[in-house]
Amino acid sequence: MIVRSPARSLLRVRFLTTLFHPHLPSKNGWINMNDSLAFGKIVMTDASCRLGGHSYAGIPTLVWPEGIDVPVSDWFRKIVVKDGIALSSASQYAEILRVFMRFCRKLRRDWTSVDDNLLVNWREQMIRAKKLGPARVNTCLKTIFAFYRWAEESRYLSYRVGIYDRTALPPELSEMTFAISARQVFRKSQRGRVFGSWTTPLTVSEPSTSEGKRNTPNEDQIRKLHEFAVERENGARDSLLLSWFEETGGRRSEVLRVCKSQLPDATEVAALIEEDRPCVVQVLRKGRRMGQLSPMPDLLLRTLDYLENERREVVDRCRKKFVGYSEPEEVFISSKTGMPLHPDSVTSLGAKLFQKAGISNANVHRLRARFAVRTVEGLIDAMGDVGISLGADSSWKETILQKASERMGQSSPESLRPYLNYVLNRRLQASDAHSTMNRASRVRELERREIILLKRLEREQQIYRASVLIRSGKAEEALDMLEKAKKELEEI
Repeated sequence: MIVRSPARSLLRVRFLTTLFHPHLPSKNGWINMNDSLAFGKIVMTDASCRLGGHSYAGIPTLVWPEGIDVPVSDWFRKIVVKDGIALSSASQYAEILRVFMRFCRKLRRDWTSVDDNLLVNWREQMIRAKKLGPARVNTCLKTIFAFYRWAEESRYLSYRVGIYDRTALPPELSEMTFAISARQVFRKSQRGRVFGSWTTPLTVSEPSTSEGKRNTPNEDQIRKLHEFAVERENGARDSLLLSWFEETGGRRSEVLRVCKSQLPDATEVAALIEEDRPCVVQVLRKGRRMGQLSPMPDLLLRTLDYLENERREVVDRCRKKFVGYSEPEEVFISSKTGMPLHPDSVTSLGAKLFQKAGISNANVHRLRARFAVRTVEGLIDAMGDVGISLGADSSWKETILQKASERMGQSSPESLRPYLNYVLNRRLQASDAHSTMNRASRVRELERREIILLKRLEREQQIYRASVLIRSGKAEEALDMLEKAKKELEEI
């Protein structure tokens, strides 16, 4: 569905709802819960959605049986278009808003009547009934508060959310108790400027966190991860995808946006190998900032090999299966639809692989953490190579954090400080650090490419053995073997 404006979208959704979902709210106001829209449906805009002269695909829109939830959907567009929130984050916020609005509808509470009591009720349900942890509960509460704060600032609501300096209120409102309370917080920027903001005071206390609760996989664990990956369906693609996370430090959305046209050809890769330097791939970073990934030549060779073999097989099959199919530019595609791989599929894939490999407290995003550790290690060792000492009060620590954040597209160097402390504690000192990192990366990629080639050779040997059986008059055995080989090819 194309979301162009609230009015046009509302008419379109009402028409589609009436056409395909005849169970509209009854006279007493209850919604037929057999209707799939009764629980709220999140619809994403496509590329033809244009706002301010730019195309925006993937902005969430919340839909109920009676039509689009206009205020909520307006907020989604605002945080994506104006605030630059990543689409993946907007999608998570949409899930939270849908659950909360569903809660309100179940209690027959209009969203404009929400107050602290209802929020506390919802909070307790998340804790006691759904068994959500403090961090998740607070994320949900802060998301709902952010929406209501925007609604107050946008005049959807009037003097309902307490985001006002009481000294600036009219005299008759100076002692007013707001339905949704707010607490002012302050933060200081790196340049020393102080900024004030508002948050909800209804959050629950979280246990103190300590470094190491989330697991950053080590080399042996990552090797095991790839071993399990290549044995699954689409093994070559999945292992390659993991390597892009590990070797470039890219986020899920960034790696999935990499296109064929951005990659060098075999001749250009040969030149990169000769010069021992990475390729530069421009990507849209979090917050709609432009940045770059820097894949090394050996990772590019594996990628080109995947494009020429497993991916081409998928494209050829989809051209025969789907009328009007057009091959996408994105490198990583679904083996079933031939379309760009969905971020949720990557999350699901990663969860299964990490679980099977026995790697606890980790997910695909922790491969980015692995890259962060290696990046910081390389910078520290490079400093040591030129005789710079990293003492307890060394200013070079800030330089390392700044350079590492630039490589990883982090908005704040502070988020990488735990990795710096982790690496410094390990006291890894090696000479010629960057060359060492590049050689280690090359060894990893050669190992994984070897595994893929062996799997491919194994299938070709099956076909050869089938041809021998046919010449020997054992057609039925050959047929069984070919069926097995065909099934394996379709799964790739």
